[in-house]
Amino acid sequence: MPSGLARLWQRHGDVLLVVLGALLVSGKGIIAKLLYRDGIAVEPILLLRAWFSLPLVWAWSLWRVGWRPLLATPSALLGLAMLAGFASHYAGAWMNFVALTMIDASLERVLLFTYPAMVVLGRALMTRRWPSGRVLAACALTYVGVACAVGGLEAGLWRANALGAALVLGSAALFAYYLIANERVAVSLGSVPFIVYASSAAALALTVHALLVDERGLLELVRMPRHDLGLILLMTALTNVLPLFLFSASIRRIGAQRAALVSTIGPPATLSLAALVLGETLAPVQMLGAGLILAGIVVLESRRPVAAG
Repeated sequence: MPSGLARLWQRHGDVLLVVLGALLVSGKGIIAKLLYRDGIAVEPILLLRAWFSLPLVWAWSLWRVGWRPLLATPSALLGLAMLAGFASHYAGAWMNFVALTMIDASLERVLLFTYPAMVVLGRALMTRRWPSGRVLAACALTYVGVACAVGGLEAGLWRANALGAALVLGSAALFAYYLIANERVAVSLGSVPFIVYASSAAALALTVHALLVDERGLLELVRMPRHDLGLILLMTALTNVLPLFLFSASIRRIGAQRAALVSTIGPPATLSLAALVLGETLAPVQMLGAGLILAGIVVLESRRPVAAG
């Protein structure tokens, strides 16, 4: 690796992993909208996404750590990991995908990125320590940017999207809980077992949900066109599994709070994809919002010490 790239990786490698993960995740809503256009319902998408992701997660974990660490997981930590997966990857994912049937993909992504502020608040409450001035400034910049990126806080817009917005905010809260749980539990359990058991719990919950709530949705799995199956597989690999690994690997070193703030690069990326794929138009105020979000990341990353070694 050239010396310049090596220095860049040494200083900001974990941050770059979070950025890459956020860019990949930004395509999730776009693919979901394409599937909805083809008449695919929420439950079959979520169920196939869980089924597709689980073998990938287990294969990766066995390659990384083998059976012994997975089987030696203490029951208390295993339960916490499964609870986090149930909350975020099942309940939060269901709320998020249902919201995408009601609101635009760009609005969904912007609202979902209220979760960094929830992480900051959660950590402040748990540690009883107020965040630093720089973190608060970064939050302020990113969320003014979020408000601009969605087109401003117009009362008519919020009334038209009230239910969908509420579902996304609930999903954001559950994802914030997952990030904090990952940060705390993975220190003792390890990031790989945490991901494995969180994903397994979500897949089990989604399967039970489909069997009890939406039997007709299971029939769609048999009749689903190959094109849509391919889209769900692409969604699973690039916007779900790979970002999960990237985020988890980085959170242990830079923390949930910093990772959450850096990942706010996602809304501008979704706005751009929505314009290209779905035909949504980026207004000047949305471009301003994207710039403010990036400015928040710069504030967060400035004047950080270089890690030794």
